[in-house]
Amino acid sequence: MKYGMDARAEEREHLKLALATFALQLDVFEMRTHDVLLAVGKPGNHDPPADKARWPQEKNGLGGQ
Repeated sequence: MKYGMDARAEEREHLKLALATFALQLDVFEMRTHDVLLAVGKPGNHDPPADKARWPQEKNGLGGQ
């Protein structure tokens, strides 16, 4: 029975490590997206948002007739 308990404890430690790694990766992702959102919102940024680039030109204000 001791082997089974050791296997469970080892698996629990692996899951803890996987969860901690995921949490760190999520934090990095959130920081990067936050930086991008701040950069998009800065004055002087004349690039259209990515979703506007997919619209027909007459609707997104990029010209069109």
